[in-house]
Amino acid sequence: MADKPPPARRAPKSRTATPATKLAAKRRPKRAKKTLGDDFLAAVRADFRTHGAGVIAEVRADKPDQYLKIVLSVLPKDLHVSINQLDGLSDDEIRSRIRGLEAALKPFLEDLGGEDGISGAAGGTGP
Repeated sequence: MADKPPPARRAPKSRTATPATKLAAKRRPKRAKKTLGDDFLAAVRADFRTHGAGVIAEVRADKPDQYLKIVLSVLPKDLHVSINQLDGLSDDEIRSRIRGLEAALKPFLEDLGGEDGISGAAGGTGP
């Protein structure tokens, strides 16, 4: 059996640009400095500076559904809002917070006429 000749190697590509690619590079940059989105945001910014927050208040009053759409469109998509921050706490942690608040309020409640306003949780009684 005859040995196979080594595979042919491709000639390295020339690193110099051809006249056609040089001309194309002069006509258009790889990324335009001003894109459509940049221009749009600049126009919105200018409009807001001219007409101010009054327009937003009008939209909120006249078209609350559109106002809500605008608000939601500018919020991050992965925004997780916890309205009730106590959901993540255990019962003991909630009781501890209540006791702390009542202890802080105790001097003010005593000025009003005694400890009648403090719940059993502040005194350590209750569940």
